[in-house]
Amino acid sequence: MPELLDRYFHFKTKALKTGWAILHIGFIFFCVYLLGKKWRVVSTKLFWSAFSFRLVAGFSLGLVYTYYYSSNDTWLFFEDAQKFSALAKKDFFYFLNILMDFSDEQTALGFAGHDLRSIFFIKIISVFCLISLNNYWVCSAYFSLFAFIISWYLHQKVTRLLPASNTASALAFLFFPSVIFWSSGLEKESLALAGIYFLVIFFLVLLDGQKPRAFLWILIFPMGFVVWSLKYYWAVIFLMAVLTAVLMRFLSVRYSGIKNYFLQVWTVAFFGIGLLFSFSHPNFYLAAFREVIVSNYHAFAVISDPENLIHYVQFEPTWTSLLVNSPWALFSGLFRPVIGEGHGLLGLAASIENLFLLALFLVSLVNLKRALRSSQQIILLTAISYCAVLCVFLALSAPNLGTLSRYRVGFLPFFVFMIAYRNPLMKWVTDKFNLKDV
Repeated sequence: MPELLDRYFHFKTKALKTGWAILHIGFIFFCVYLLGKKWRVVSTKLFWSAFSFRLVAGFSLGLVYTYYYSSNDTWLFFEDAQKFSALAKKDFFYFLNILMDFSDEQTALGFAGHDLRSIFFIKIISVFCLISLNNYWVCSAYFSLFAFIISWYLHQKVTRLLPASNTASALAFLFFPSVIFWSSGLEKESLALAGIYFLVIFFLVLLDGQKPRAFLWILIFPMGFVVWSLKYYWAVIFLMAVLTAVLMRFLSVRYSGIKNYFLQVWTVAFFGIGLLFSFSHPNFYLAAFREVIVSNYHAFAVISDPENLIHYVQFEPTWTSLLVNSPWALFSGLFRPVIGEGHGLLGLAASIENLFLLALFLVSLVNLKRALRSSQQIILLTAISYCAVLCVFLALSAPNLGTLSRYRVGFLPFFVFMIAYRNPLMKWVTDKFNLKDV
């Protein structure tokens, strides 16, 4: 009899969780429908295809970490989030108090194996664990929903600001495989990239001479805090690029002669602002910056397959060594692994994707000179500065090609957009397969 009761309650609990999960998924689709209606795109294939692709990518991430990778970051985050959400059942107000505690004293909660960025992410997941009855797939769906909403909003903003950019924007922000895969579901990149997208939207609104709506002002600080808490180096380099753009816009209006030396002044301003931001985090202090990069490199080298590692020439904690190796870091971060270097199915997919990027990049060079002299010069230079510096930084300090494929989603969509926008190769592909801007 007790065994039958146990089976009954087990079945009842499982049925309850399944039904609750179905309700959540239905609610997510309803939210997407309402947003599509508000944006007047609810009947377009692009809108629903982009959402479906994002949702499937989030689920696929969980499956890949279950059956493919030996390290299970996403599942470890989820397991710890479940433990944290359990605090709410014992004392809800204590849970809320700890949830809002951003001090360094977090190891007492059993998170000794995590850094503060991971603890911050775990706390966010725990809220969704609480409302989903600890269902990983529902939590993943909510993160994918959030990432989709921000990416679609950015797509709309870009296509309104830049003429004939629909195809390039859709490719970069809605469909580029590695970007969508690594920035969906329960990964830090999901929230961090959404945060960067939001900051870009705010920047584009200001650059277009518009007055940001109230909700943009309300969300700008929490979104900035999320990016800083999860990926502070993304935030620093992004702010360097944006503040340089704002300064150059101001100088161009005040001093017309600066247009003759625009690139030179931009470079000086960018690294000058970077010098000021070197005080924003201990890892950026000039006295420690070189050592941090080189020590991170060696930490990755110890645990990486030599064939899956970016090798540098006499890599030492000196400015000369960093500068000499930066071009190879830039190329590797953008276009490696190449065909023949990628291991396994994901490695092969990454190498094919990189071959496509290289082809787009080489064709885009035809229009580079004209683009740098266009009315969108400031937007282009902002994107180039952010992508190039973040790419070099990541490739130098995280030289494992597999890891880098995930880390580079912080800049990759903007790089994809730059080389795809008004690219003759993209136009040929669009015409060849009857793909029209929507």
